[in-house]
Amino acid sequence: MAHITETEGAADLLDVLTRLDLPVTSSRHDAPIADGIADLVIQLDGEDRPLVVEVKRSPSPAGIRQLVTRYRDDPSHHVLVADRLTSMDKEMLEEAGWGYLDRRGHIRLWLDRVRVDTRIDPLVEVPRRSPLDTGTGQAVAVCLLATTGPLTVRGIAKETGVAVSSVSTALAELRAEALVRESSTEPVGPELFWALAGRWGVRERIVALADVPNPGDAGRTSQLGLGLDDIETTSGWAMRGDVAAAMWGAPLPLQGDAPPDFYVPDDRTLRIAMQFYGEAPANAGRAATITVAPLRYVVTHRYDAAGRGLSNTEWPVVHPVIAALDLTRSGARGQEILEDFEPPEGFRRVW
Repeated sequence: MAHITETEGAADLLDVLTRLDLPVTSSRHDAPIADGIADLVIQLDGEDRPLVVEVKRSPSPAGIRQLVTRYRDDPSHHVLVADRLTSMDKEMLEEAGWGYLDRRGHIRLWLDRVRVDTRIDPLVEVPRRSPLDTGTGQAVAVCLLATTGPLTVRGIAKETGVAVSSVSTALAELRAEALVRESSTEPVGPELFWALAGRWGVRERIVALADVPNPGDAGRTSQLGLGLDDIETTSGWAMRGDVAAAMWGAPLPLQGDAPPDFYVPDDRTLRIAMQFYGEAPANAGRAATITVAPLRYVVTHRYDAAGRGLSNTEWPVVHPVIAALDLTRSGARGQEILEDFEPPEGFRRVW
């Protein structure tokens, strides 16, 4: 897919407005504004204020927030044109009062008199199904994001447990979406991270437990597969969410007695834990939460929090990329935390 240019994006918006029967009385490309140059400034018939247009290929949430902040004191209306916008991107723009044109087929303008929020014919080629809508595609994406060194197709297959042929197919599809660089396994960041974030954990079932497993209770824990021996070479339970992110250095104000949240390996483990420890009543505090890991990679790539000096807990913790993906489920709050979340040496920031 060819990436959008400022000229193409501006032309697309003008064309869409014409098709929607929204007359443009004037337009200026590369127009001077208070804080630089806008890609396009247009005047719609019936609107008192002009519409300032910014064109970006595939902006990250941090980039959108910077853009919104830049125009905070500008009284004009504003619209962002992009190759793709996630649901989180759109939510952020709407909260800031911005319109948008997602070239995959969605326009929203919420002006003084003009109110449009509708699907349109795609302006770019849209794959029938994104590889990130599949477990295989997500596993490959996580592996690419979490690994610091070079990767081969067979290496990805070994790390993820996915067949070599399936890895090759997923990589080709990710390259077609401009999320992996051509002829390589190098992720395009932060685009790949945020594309995956829009699909992360959307189907998860989180269970609040009335009690938390005691690692010393061998009679029960042997059936739960905690994986507390040789943590970094085995699979098992892993701390997730805010607590995990805070361990890796995310700026989160957490109390020492915050109840842990865990990923567990499979549905069977979740059911056994519920039988042993019971669900916490809705009106009572939880001892912990558990949810089945969305990918095998999550519970096979764990870290010894105590051994690495991250915490004094005996529980393993997920990879920093997984912790960062968990934070994106918290909406704007999580995105703000991610802006100041720098993983420790040996791990790379991909968001």
